[in-house]
Amino acid sequence: MGFEKGCYVGEKIREQSFGSILTSETVFPAGFASDWHYHQNPHYSHILSGGSKEISEGRSQWQEAGDGLYYYPGISHQNLQYRPGTRIFNIELGTNFFVQSDVDMPPEAHMFSDRLMVNRSGMLKILKEHYWQDQHSRIAIEQLCVELVSENTATDRHYPEWSRRIIEVLNDQWNCSWSLTGLCKLLDIHPVTLSKYFSKYFNCTLGDYIRRIRVEKSLPLIRQHRHSLTEIAYLCGFSDQAHFTRTFTQITGMRPKQYRNV
Repeated sequence: MGFEKGCYVGEKIREQSFGSILTSETVFPAGFASDWHYHQNPHYSHILSGGSKEISEGRSQWQEAGDGLYYYPGISHQNLQYRPGTRIFNIELGTNFFVQSDVDMPPEAHMFSDRLMVNRSGMLKILKEHYWQDQHSRIAIEQLCVELVSENTATDRHYPEWSRRIIEVLNDQWNCSWSLTGLCKLLDIHPVTLSKYFSKYFNCTLGDYIRRIRVEKSLPLIRQHRHSLTEIAYLCGFSDQAHFTRTFTQITGMRPKQYRNV
Protein backbone atom coordinates (compact mmCIF):
# COMPACT_ATOMS: atom_id res chain seq x y z
CA MET A 1 0.00 0.00 0.00
CA GLY A 2 1.45 3.35 -1.04
CA PHE A 3 0.61 6.57 0.82
CA GLU A 4 0.53 9.79 -1.20
CA LYS A 5 1.20 13.29 0.13
CA GLY A 6 -0.29 13.91 3.55
CA CYS A 7 -1.52 10.33 4.10
CA TYR A 8 -0.52 8.36 7.19
CA VAL A 9 -1.62 5.42 9.25
CA GLY A 10 -3.84 6.62 12.09
CA GLU A 11 -6.23 9.54 12.47
CA LYS A 12 -4.91 12.99 11.52
CA ILE A 13 -5.87 15.62 14.11
CA ARG A 14 -3.89 18.65 12.96
CA GLU A 15 -2.20 19.59 9.69
CA GLN A 16 -0.30 22.67 8.49
CA SER A 17 1.05 23.36 5.00
CA PHE A 18 4.19 25.44 4.46
CA GLY A 19 4.78 25.34 0.71
CA SER A 20 6.39 21.97 -0.06
CA ILE A 21 6.50 21.08 3.65
CA LEU A 22 3.57 19.45 5.43
CA THR A 23 3.43 19.11 9.22
CA SER A 24 0.79 17.00 10.93
CA GLU A 25 -0.13 15.03 14.02
CA THR A 26 -1.66 11.56 14.06
CA VAL A 27 -3.23 9.49 16.84
CA PHE A 28 -3.77 5.74 17.10
CA PRO A 29 -6.08 3.41 19.05
CA ALA A 30 -4.45 1.03 21.50
CA GLY A 31 -3.51 -2.31 19.97
CA PHE A 32 -3.90 -1.08 16.40
CA ALA A 33 -1.91 -2.86 13.64
CA SER A 34 -1.26 -1.24 10.26
CA ASP A 35 -1.03 -2.93 6.88
CA TRP A 36 2.34 -3.06 5.17
CA HIS A 37 2.78 0.35 3.56
CA TYR A 38 5.26 2.89 2.20
CA HIS A 39 5.27 6.64 1.71
CA GLN A 40 5.61 8.59 -1.52
CA ASN A 41 7.59 11.42 0.10
CA PRO A 42 10.37 11.32 2.69
CA HIS A 43 9.26 12.31 6.15
CA TYR A 44 10.38 12.56 9.75
CA SER A 45 8.30 11.45 12.73
CA HIS A 46 8.66 12.36 16.39
CA ILE A 47 6.74 10.17 18.84
CA LEU A 48 5.09 12.46 21.39
CA SER A 49 3.48 9.68 23.43
CA GLY A 50 2.91 5.94 23.31
CA GLY A 51 4.75 4.02 20.59
CA SER A 52 4.59 0.83 18.56
CA LYS A 53 6.58 -2.09 17.24
CA GLU A 54 7.84 -1.47 13.70
CA ILE A 55 8.90 -4.16 11.23
CA SER A 56 10.82 -3.39 8.04
CA GLU A 57 13.27 -5.29 5.84
CA GLY A 58 13.99 -8.01 8.38
CA ARG A 59 14.27 -5.54 11.27
CA SER A 60 11.98 -5.30 14.25
CA GLN A 61 12.20 -2.59 16.90
CA TRP A 62 10.12 -0.86 19.51
CA GLN A 63 9.64 2.87 18.99
CA GLU A 64 9.11 4.87 22.16
CA ALA A 65 7.90 8.31 23.19
CA GLY A 66 10.65 10.85 22.49
CA ASP A 67 12.11 8.93 19.53
CA GLY A 68 12.88 10.65 16.23
CA LEU A 69 12.53 8.64 13.01
CA TYR A 70 13.31 9.11 9.33
CA TYR A 71 11.38 7.39 6.52
CA TYR A 72 12.80 7.08 3.04
CA PRO A 73 10.19 6.95 0.25
CA GLY A 74 9.20 3.55 -1.11
CA ILE A 75 10.44 1.48 1.85
CA SER A 76 7.69 -0.83 3.12
CA HIS A 77 7.11 -1.21 6.84
CA GLN A 78 4.41 -2.27 9.28
CA ASN A 79 3.53 -1.04 12.77
CA LEU A 80 1.99 -3.29 15.41
CA GLN A 81 0.80 -3.16 19.03
CA TYR A 82 0.26 0.58 19.29
CA ARG A 83 0.33 1.63 22.91
CA PRO A 84 -2.53 3.59 24.50
CA GLY A 85 -2.44 7.31 23.75
CA THR A 86 0.04 7.09 20.89
CA ARG A 87 0.48 10.49 19.21
CA ILE A 88 3.05 11.29 16.50
CA PHE A 89 4.26 14.54 14.93
CA ASN A 90 5.20 14.26 11.23
CA ILE A 91 7.26 16.46 8.90
CA GLU A 92 6.77 15.55 5.23
CA LEU A 93 9.02 17.00 2.51
CA GLY A 94 7.84 17.26 -1.08
CA THR A 95 10.09 16.99 -4.12
CA ASN A 96 10.05 20.76 -4.67
CA PHE A 97 11.58 21.32 -1.24
CA PHE A 98 14.81 19.60 -2.26
CA VAL A 99 14.89 21.34 -5.66
CA GLN A 100 14.22 24.82 -4.32
CA SER A 101 16.55 24.46 -1.33
CA ASP A 102 19.31 22.78 -3.38
CA VAL A 103 19.79 20.03 -0.80
CA ASP A 104 19.94 16.27 -1.18
CA MET A 105 17.34 13.90 0.20
CA PRO A 106 18.82 11.94 3.12
CA PRO A 107 19.68 8.47 1.82
CA GLU A 108 17.87 5.23 2.52
CA ALA A 109 20.68 4.18 4.88
CA HIS A 110 19.63 6.89 7.35
CA MET A 111 16.32 5.07 7.88
CA PHE A 112 18.09 2.02 9.25
CA SER A 113 21.25 3.41 10.84
CA ASP A 114 21.76 2.83 14.56
CA ARG A 115 24.57 5.38 14.61
CA LEU A 116 23.02 8.38 12.86
CA MET A 117 20.42 9.77 15.22
CA VAL A 118 17.75 12.07 13.82
CA ASN A 119 18.14 15.64 15.05
CA ARG A 120 15.19 15.55 17.43
CA SER A 121 16.00 18.94 18.93
CA GLY A 122 15.64 20.41 15.43
CA MET A 123 12.30 18.63 15.11
CA LEU A 124 11.11 20.32 18.31
CA LYS A 125 11.81 23.74 16.83
CA ILE A 126 9.62 22.75 13.87
CA LEU A 127 6.97 21.44 16.29
CA LYS A 128 6.95 24.82 18.00
CA GLU A 129 6.30 26.61 14.69
CA HIS A 130 3.62 24.01 13.87
CA TYR A 131 1.72 25.11 16.99
CA TRP A 132 2.53 28.83 17.03
CA GLN A 133 1.96 29.50 13.35
CA ASP A 134 2.23 33.16 12.28
CA GLN A 135 3.34 35.06 9.18
CA HIS A 136 6.97 34.12 9.81
CA SER A 137 6.47 30.38 10.38
CA ARG A 138 6.92 29.35 6.76
CA ILE A 139 10.41 30.81 6.38
CA ALA A 140 11.34 29.53 9.85
CA ILE A 141 10.22 25.99 9.04
CA GLU A 142 11.91 26.04 5.63
CA GLN A 143 15.20 27.00 7.27
CA LEU A 144 14.79 24.42 10.05
CA CYS A 145 14.01 21.66 7.53
CA VAL A 146 17.15 22.48 5.54
CA GLU A 147 19.13 22.09 8.77
CA LEU A 148 17.27 18.86 9.57
CA VAL A 149 18.08 17.14 6.26
CA SER A 150 21.65 18.42 6.33
CA GLU A 151 22.44 16.59 9.59
CA ASN A 152 25.27 14.05 9.55
CA THR A 153 26.64 15.41 6.28
CA ALA A 154 30.06 14.28 7.42
CA THR A 155 28.92 10.73 6.75
CA ASP A 156 27.65 11.47 3.25
CA ARG A 157 30.48 13.55 1.88
CA HIS A 158 34.02 12.30 1.63
CA TYR A 159 35.17 13.80 4.89
CA PRO A 160 37.98 12.36 7.03
CA GLU A 161 37.42 9.13 8.90
CA TRP A 162 37.67 10.90 12.26
CA SER A 163 34.57 12.97 11.41
CA ARG A 164 32.56 9.75 11.19
CA ARG A 165 34.16 8.17 14.26
CA ILE A 166 33.51 11.20 16.44
CA ILE A 167 29.75 10.81 15.90
CA GLU A 168 29.97 7.27 17.27
CA VAL A 169 32.21 8.20 20.18
CA LEU A 170 30.21 11.21 21.36
CA ASN A 171 26.87 9.41 21.05
CA ASP A 172 28.09 6.19 22.68
CA GLN A 173 29.93 7.94 25.52
CA TRP A 174 27.63 10.95 25.79
CA ASN A 175 27.86 11.22 29.59
CA CYS A 176 31.66 11.52 29.71
CA SER A 177 33.36 14.78 30.70
CA TRP A 178 35.62 15.07 27.68
CA SER A 179 38.78 17.12 27.38
CA LEU A 180 40.06 18.13 23.96
CA THR A 181 43.33 16.24 24.42
CA GLY A 182 41.56 13.12 25.70
CA LEU A 183 39.14 13.06 22.77
CA CYS A 184 41.93 13.66 20.27
CA LYS A 185 44.01 10.88 21.77
CA LEU A 186 41.09 8.47 21.40
CA LEU A 187 40.52 9.53 17.79
CA ASP A 188 44.27 9.65 17.05
CA ILE A 189 44.18 13.16 15.59
CA HIS A 190 45.93 16.41 16.47
CA PRO A 191 44.02 18.92 18.65
CA VAL A 192 44.59 21.61 16.02
CA THR A 193 42.87 19.46 13.38
CA LEU A 194 39.80 18.86 15.54
CA SER A 195 39.63 22.47 16.71
CA LYS A 196 39.96 23.85 13.19
CA TYR A 197 37.57 21.54 11.34
CA PHE A 198 34.89 20.32 13.76
CA SER A 199 32.73 23.45 13.44
CA LYS A 200 33.17 23.41 9.66
CA TYR A 201 31.86 19.85 9.37
CA PHE A 202 29.18 19.96 12.08
CA ASN A 203 28.09 23.63 12.09
CA CYS A 204 28.53 23.98 15.85
CA THR A 205 31.20 23.75 18.53
CA LEU A 206 32.15 20.51 20.28
CA GLY A 207 30.51 21.79 23.46
CA ASP A 208 27.25 22.59 21.68
CA TYR A 209 27.23 19.16 19.99
CA ILE A 210 27.63 17.37 23.34
CA ARG A 211 24.97 19.58 24.96
CA ARG A 212 22.57 18.70 22.16
CA ILE A 213 23.17 14.98 22.64
CA ARG A 214 22.39 15.31 26.35
CA VAL A 215 19.22 17.29 25.62
CA GLU A 216 18.11 14.63 23.14
CA LYS A 217 18.75 11.92 25.74
CA SER A 218 16.28 13.77 27.97
CA LEU A 219 13.40 13.72 25.47
CA PRO A 220 12.13 10.16 26.11
CA LEU A 221 12.44 10.71 29.87
CA ILE A 222 10.37 13.90 29.67
CA ARG A 223 7.65 12.34 27.51
CA GLN A 224 7.39 9.17 29.61
CA HIS A 225 6.50 11.16 32.78
CA ARG A 226 8.37 8.75 35.07
CA HIS A 227 10.82 11.27 36.52
CA SER A 228 10.68 14.87 37.68
CA LEU A 229 12.49 17.45 35.57
CA THR A 230 15.08 17.80 38.34
CA GLU A 231 15.76 14.05 38.24
CA ILE A 232 16.01 14.13 34.45
CA ALA A 233 18.52 16.97 34.61
CA TYR A 234 20.87 14.89 36.77
CA LEU A 235 20.27 11.69 34.79
CA CYS A 236 21.33 13.49 31.60
CA GLY A 237 24.50 14.98 33.04
CA PHE A 238 23.45 18.55 33.87
CA SER A 239 24.64 20.21 37.06
CA ASP A 240 21.14 21.28 38.10
CA GLN A 241 17.64 21.89 36.72
CA ALA A 242 18.35 25.55 35.94
CA HIS A 243 21.31 24.59 33.74
CA PHE A 244 19.20 21.90 32.08
CA THR A 245 16.32 24.32 31.42
CA ARG A 246 18.60 27.01 29.93
CA THR A 247 20.36 24.52 27.65
CA PHE A 248 17.14 22.74 26.62
CA THR A 249 15.46 26.05 25.74
CA GLN A 250 18.46 27.28 23.77
CA ILE A 251 18.69 24.09 21.73
CA THR A 252 15.00 23.26 21.15
CA GLY A 253 13.23 26.62 21.41
CA MET A 254 10.99 25.17 24.17
CA ARG A 255 11.27 24.86 27.91
CA PRO A 256 11.27 21.28 29.22
CA LYS A 257 7.89 21.83 30.90
CA GLN A 258 6.40 23.11 27.63
CA TYR A 259 7.63 20.01 25.82
CA ARG A 260 6.22 17.73 28.53
CA ASN A 261 2.80 19.40 28.17
CA VAL A 262 2.60 19.43 24.35
